[in-house]
Amino acid sequence: MILDLQRLALCMSVIVLSPFVAAQSATGAEIATPQQSAGTSAAEPVSVPEVPGLSTLHGVNAGITFSGFHDSITGWSTLATPALGYSFNDIFSVDATLPIYMYRLSESRSPHPRPNAQLVNQRGELGDLLLAFHAQFVPRDFLYQVTLGVTAPTGDRAYGLSTGRVTFDVNNRLERSYRRFTPNIEIGAGDSTALVNRQVNKIYTSLGPLAHFQLGLGIDLSHGIYFESDAYEELPIGDQKIYGLSRNGSTVVTGFNVSEDNGFTNSLDIPIDAHTTFSGYYSRSLRRRTDTTGIGITWVIRPPQAEEETSADDLFR
Repeated sequence: MILDLQRLALCMSVIVLSPFVAAQSATGAEIATPQQSAGTSAAEPVSVPEVPGLSTLHGVNAGITFSGFHDSITGWSTLATPALGYSFNDIFSVDATLPIYMYRLSESRSPHPRPNAQLVNQRGELGDLLLAFHAQFVPRDFLYQVTLGVTAPTGDRAYGLSTGRVTFDVNNRLERSYRRFTPNIEIGAGDSTALVNRQVNKIYTSLGPLAHFQLGLGIDLSHGIYFESDAYEELPIGDQKIYGLSRNGSTVVTGFNVSEDNGFTNSLDIPIDAHTTFSGYYSRSLRRRTDTTGIGITWVIRPPQAEEETSADDLFR
């Protein structure tokens, strides 16, 4: 127990101190390099994983995503995710999202369900309200973003939509662009897997301290199309509780490292017009041996800034 607390304290210390180090580096970089080179990352809007295209760099913005996703355990579900964002300046911003499950299959809570009624339809159920606070800095050689996420228990714990408690997560993302290619790394810690890898919809939530890591590569394709491939690891620290599909609404699994997970995620965003984005993803959990796919349409009130298109000659020069 003491060792687990020491590990968590070490992780949190690194995560909390990282923004201050990046802020000092960013200040020095602004003085030393007033112009951005081709091998560095310029400041860009903080993105909301659930609502692609929603940015808060220009003040108030709002949007909504309608999506359908399929996992290899319960099948298809449909989801609406409205979001509202506001930026205080070029560094600090905040956003709020609330998932609304318009249709999903969950295990029947009847003590003696019929053989053909093991899964029942659930409509209009809320997930947990998420508040995310962002800060981004641009030191000399990379872009650094830190996000503090906090959830309010507005979802139903009996169906794996909530832990029934307030949860948090602190995530650090560093990336550097080389023309169209952007490698990235993420390191974070918190107490729920629901706040990790937020783009992928999960059929369960967990409660307990954990650290998480991600390594990926983004590719800026033609006409604003963006593809990203990431490998992730969610590493619990101590005892965990998993809330999921259950007939009696109680905890499904309790134990040491029960929420550990690792795998990879591939995502693709295709802008239809200035306000609309079509997106899709595929995620494979190697530890749980499950597959999740999703597609969605996002509409935002204020579109992101248009970027200058890089020619094919510049790409291979």
